[in-house]
Order: sequence, then structure tokens, then C-alpha cells
Amino acid sequence: MSSIKTHRTLFVFYILVIYIFLQFCWWAYLIFDLNMDTYELKAELEFLKTGVDPGDYHVALRNKLLMVMGESSVFLVLLFIGFYQIRKSYLKEIALANQQRNFLLSITHELNSPLASIKLYLQTMQKRQLPEDKKQQVLENSLQEVDRQSRLINNILLAAKVDDSTYQFTMETLDLTQLLRRICNQQAAHFTHTIVPQLESGIEITSDKSALESIFNNLIENARKYAPKDTTIEVHLKTVAENKVEVQVIDEGPGIPADEHALIFQKFYRVGNEDTRKAKGTGLGLYLVAFFTDSMGGKIRVKSKVDEGTTFIVELPKTYRA
Repeated sequence: MSSIKTHRTLFVFYILVIYIFLQFCWWAYLIFDLNMDTYELKAELEFLKTGVDPGDYHVALRNKLLMVMGESSVFLVLLFIGFYQIRKSYLKEIALANQQRNFLLSITHELNSPLASIKLYLQTMQKRQLPEDKKQQVLENSLQEVDRQSRLINNILLAAKVDDSTYQFTMETLDLTQLLRRICNQQAAHFTHTIVPQLESGIEITSDKSALESIFNNLIENARKYAPKDTTIEVHLKTVAENKVEVQVIDEGPGIPADEHALIFQKFYRVGNEDTRKAKGTGLGLYLVAFFTDSMGGKIRVKSKVDEGTTFIVELPKTYRA
């Protein structure tokens, strides 16, 4: 929904709120005035009958007015709570709609970009007689683009399974050191960043292989998207307790503002302004990272300051017991 339409809708909402509030005040005044007239009339009639000032009527009038004021105040508080919740829900729906719109725009680009690259590579091979080494390089680049699109589609499918609660965890004993080293090597072959794995050897973990691959691939790709080219991405693995391991992914990117640390794991959320952001993405990667980490009994934290890089810290149990 456009910003102009959103502001127009909120303007109409505020006008209605003000109108209802003024009407409420007017009705309260009428009730107050009616009670005053009624009790004054009763007091005058009693005085005419007895010739004595009916003080009890004044006490009753005051109690009645206090009751009306109390009930009006409660009604007014509930009314404004309702207004606040309506406004909050509306803005939340608008934010979700904008995130979904941005996701569709991003996913269109992300899906088209590898296909366009692969098409260009194939057309180059078709039209030119390339030396064998150049031909192998073109084929390697094409395979890298296929892998890139495969990971993107896998993220979309995983997110769909997560939302539908149909993802089934398959626990098995894995060599986490070897798994992380393989992921680092694959990622290093695709991009210009230098990936430095600092991995404690021989760490075994009972976990879901697909979930672990999703966690670490997404964290490294996230670092690659935001960190400048030719910078270093460090991946650390170590045992921190008898049944706990820790993985850190450290980049030299622009960092994440502190007020966005709690938001980056939400689905479709992406750091920064959508109109000025240069890094492409779908907003699903960190959402999946947080889901899989939490589902397997782990924790994820982020340490980051603007212009000082970012560190994602994943803690996982060596053996998860649901």
C-alpha cells in the first residue's frame, strides 16, 4: 500500500476518533445536565412540601454524578484502548503488506539474475570457439549460478514448510567440523570474499543435517551480501560446554543498528531502507536461521555496531533432547 494512501486512511481514522470523542463528551454533558435538572426539580418539590432544605438530595446528586463520571472514565479508557489496538493492527498489516511486496520484488530479481547469467554463459559458448580453459571457467560459473538459485529455491521451500508446520527434523550424528569446512569451501569458491575457517577438530553433534546446512549457508551468504568485496569472513567453531558448541560468523560489513537487532530474524525483514538498499535478498535467510536454531534447542545472538562489522553467534547442544 502506498504511503499516501496509508496516511489518508490514518487521517480519516483520526478524524473519526476525534468525532467520537467529542460526541462522547457532548453526551456526557447532556447526562450531567439532565441529572442536575432532575435533582434540582426534586429538591424544589420537596422544599415546597416540607419547607425544609432537602440536603439528602444534594448528597444523592453528588453520588450520582460521581458514578456517572466513573463509568464515563472507564468507558473512555476502554474506547481509547480499542482505538490504539485498531491503529496498531492496521500499521502491522501495512508493514507486513509492504514486506511481502518487497519480497516479491526481491524474489523476482533473485530468480531472474542467475537465469540471465546462465543464459549469457551458454550464448557465449554457442557463438564463440573458446579455449578449453575458458570453456571450463564458463561451465564453472554456470554451475555456481545453478547452486545459487538452488539455495534460493530451497530457502523458499523451507520457509513454506516452516509456516505450515510440515518440516520434519531427522536427527543423526554428524561431524560438525567437516560439515562446516565443506560449506566454507563451497562458499569461498563462489565469491570474492576470503573465508577463513577456524574450526576445532573432531566435534560431533546429533542434529538435523539440512537444518544445519541452512543455518550456516544463510549466515555466510548474509555476511557476503553486506560485507565489501575482497574482505574477510571468519567462521569459528569451538566447544563451550560439555554438551554445547558455538559457531561464530564474523564479517567486516557496515554493521546493524542496535534498534534493528531484535527485528532481523523476522520473516521478510531486511536491514535498512528498501529504496536505498543495495544488497539483494529475500528476508528469509535469518528467519530460517532463527527458527532452526531455536527448534533444535539452541540460541542465536548478534553483536554489531554501525561501521564495525557484525558477528552472529549460534549455540547448539551436541545432543538435542526435545
